Amino acid sequence: MTLRAALPFERPSLPARPSLAELRANAVAGMVAGIIALPLSIALAVAVGVPPIAGLYTAVFAGAAAAIFGGSRYNITGPTAALVPLLSHVVLVHGPGALPMVALLAGIILVAMGVFRFGRLVRYMPGTVIVGFTAGIALSIAFGQLNAFLGVTGTNPSLEHFHERTLDTFGHLSTVGLTTPAVGLASLAILIAWPRFERRIPPALVAVVAVTAVTWALGIDTATVASKYGDLPREFPRPSFGFFDAALIPDLIQPAIAVAILGGVESLLSAVVADGMAGQRIRHDPDRELRGQGIANIVVPFFGGIPATAAIARTAASIRAGATSRLAGVFHSVTVLTLTLALGPLAGHIPMATLAAVLLITAWKIAEVPEVTRLIRRAPREDVLVLVATILITLFLDLTYAIGFGVLASTILLVRRLVNVPAAAAMLPDASGRIAQVSDELSELIKSRPDIDFFTAQGLLSFHSAASFEYQLQGDAHRPLILRMKDVHHIDTTGLLTLEGIIEHRKQHGGRIILTAIQPEVRPVLERFGIIDLLGPENVFEHTKCAIASIDHPDQPHPEHEQGAHRLARAG
Repeated sequence: MTLRAALPFERPSLPARPSLAELRANAVAGMVAGIIALPLSIALAVAVGVPPIAGLYTAVFAGAAAAIFGGSRYNITGPTAALVPLLSHVVLVHGPGALPMVALLAGIILVAMGVFRFGRLVRYMPGTVIVGFTAGIALSIAFGQLNAFLGVTGTNPSLEHFHERTLDTFGHLSTVGLTTPAVGLASLAILIAWPRFERRIPPALVAVVAVTAVTWALGIDTATVASKYGDLPREFPRPSFGFFDAALIPDLIQPAIAVAILGGVESLLSAVVADGMAGQRIRHDPDRELRGQGIANIVVPFFGGIPATAAIARTAASIRAGATSRLAGVFHSVTVLTLTLALGPLAGHIPMATLAAVLLITAWKIAEVPEVTRLIRRAPREDVLVLVATILITLFLDLTYAIGFGVLASTILLVRRLVNVPAAAAMLPDASGRIAQVSDELSELIKSRPDIDFFTAQGLLSFHSAASFEYQLQGDAHRPLILRMKDVHHIDTTGLLTLEGIIEHRKQHGGRIILTAIQPEVRPVLERFGIIDLLGPENVFEHTKCAIASIDHPDQPHPEHEQGAHRLARAG
């Protein structure tokens, strides 16, 4: 997953009358995305623990709703691997009937996030956290497919935690035969080898069609979609409110929040990647995208679907196939619906081992093993600890805890690094004899006044830097101090209180403190807090040279010096 800096966006809009060429291009792109989505939607639904038709209906109805109402012109929405661990946990605890309720609640939360403009917050999600929980999700998916891939039987389906399920699988390896692993390995071989010869036809579709045809024709004894879930229906689904159960809401709020957060992050990352691939000036609207994803998740439970989010791989495939607008997402949904109604009975013959192979490849892709390896080898040690801890918490505890821990740990590390940056620095000559922060003229003037302490404040004067700021300005309180504020663009309450204490301390000891070059956005804050009144207008200057002129030289006292300095300050 390549993360790009978010650029200013213009609100995307759909032309009232798209041209025939645009319709053709987006129809082709949508069909490509739909063909890719068909086997993945079946596989992801099976991985969650619901019938395959639920995944297909999710791609159809959530995909269309998100394309119409979302803030990205390119996102393709449907069931995704990122949500599998969360949704499978809900199925394990509350049963598959709870997923529509989770989708409804997550949709409402996503709409609220869009209304309150949470869309831009994804920019502040640490990259190590995103890579960490994505890798953890991939590992969870991969190990979760071992039973179907190998044909393991006799395992305990009620086990909840990753390590328990994995140990249970390895404890039943004696039940593995030859047929199912052979089907899985054949599927895996096609998935790996096919892109080397042909990139236009999706390898997942080739593997599903080829292996299904061979196992069906030869009568190979292996578990299939129909043997586990029955045949897929061929009629258009009727909307139903029968899924609603108010009694489940208290138990499902927490997983719904987790689904909303992860779905929002995944969709917005997909939109950022899509903007970068498309290379157009019009960028996605993050808040509208959240609302669109929310509407999609509100709509889909009425048609028997499960929670959905934008899929980066399907979105990228659509763009590469020529997508130019949200019409591609609509055509993607129409394609999945058409194939479902036409080929539904045939889908029942798909081997479960083949679907497991598709998900193993999907897990490998989203895990970004080369990127994780590079980060572990080259990133700062603290970031590596956050990355590894996020992966382990995702696997052994919960994705919500992993995201919370990752963000909190990254914030603490950031504050720790900021604390090590001096909040104020003395303006002293370097090895070349000049003061680097100022012009040559001011540098010479400062060096000519050794009787004055010169400091420049830098960065943010905040809770993280207040102690360092106060420490740096400790010294002879009887000497005049000029504090240059040019590089300060924000000061919080802790910084204001610290500055107030420094001023009062200097005053008590007969010293003088002068502030110069205060930034326009900082001055009103100082005035409102009373710092300017505490200093007095005679101790606030726009230019440092005027502040110097206001202080009598100890060797050459001049009674009218201060008045001249005030005239110079007014002139400057």
